[in-house]
Amino acid sequence: MSPTRSRTPYIFGGCDDKPGTPDGKSRSGRLTVAAQAYSVPARSSGVHVKTVTAGGVSFQVGDDNRDYWGQVSAGVWEPATFEAIGRHLTPETTFLDFGTWIGPVSLFAAKTAKRVISFEPDPEALRQLRENIAANPDLAPKIEIVEKAVWPTGGTLTMGARTAPGDSMSSMMHKDAEVSWKVEAITPAAVAAMLEPNAPLFIKIDVEGAEYEIVPALGPLLNRPRIAVLIAFHPRFAAGGGFRLHRSFPMTKRVFDMFRGWQHYRVRRDSIRRAPRTEFLTRLPFPCFEAKSGYLFVKP
Repeated sequence: MSPTRSRTPYIFGGCDDKPGTPDGKSRSGRLTVAAQAYSVPARSSGVHVKTVTAGGVSFQVGDDNRDYWGQVSAGVWEPATFEAIGRHLTPETTFLDFGTWIGPVSLFAAKTAKRVISFEPDPEALRQLRENIAANPDLAPKIEIVEKAVWPTGGTLTMGARTAPGDSMSSMMHKDAEVSWKVEAITPAAVAAMLEPNAPLFIKIDVEGAEYEIVPALGPLLNRPRIAVLIAFHPRFAAGGGFRLHRSFPMTKRVFDMFRGWQHYRVRRDSIRRAPRTEFLTRLPFPCFEAKSGYLFVKP
């Protein structure tokens, strides 16, 4: 499969209805400026590598997705995502990255966390992810790649992309797209079996609509005493466009019910705020809201 240059990814926790630059401005100008945030190119194993800084942490990446990495290094791509994760990482933490894509969050987490397990079944994203990890010999021993999709049941699944593999939006929700491929699944119970029993855990989930299927099956992971979970919600991918609240409300409740009694924080592009409203609504016996941004759940 020939490599493809990815489009600008959807904002973590932002609106999933349309792509765009993180600050909502037009692509012209901003991306050109952001791309200049790279350091001077170097050569490593025949691959151009550049230094990117995210959330105060620097690491090396390959030259694919130049505009995207420029946004990261310029601090305009989801700074609150890195902040939310950084707040809850310690040298003892195991970090699970469901939907790793090309590795921005895994590389960031590996600077602090004891162990990073990156789950990515997209073949083009995997190619770039491996290059980016290899460009960081100090971090590579901490990062384990699992070429499978986390799913409630095991077996073989069909995964698709809206444009091409590696476009940051591949998902089981796009299995009927013109571009699709088969992937192996791994269950949350199998993931839990990979972990040390008492290590603090952070889970990041950005799986383009599949979160509504995966999170209700996370019981084997959520019963740990020290855990935080960051989820990007994509109701349009899972429930469709147009009027969807009769579908998305129950889907949202099934997810939030897994975090009843936890602390909720709403994570937008550049802000993190406590979310007492969803903490209250989650206690109600009926579905009554749709989440369209990122949420951080912290077990008290």
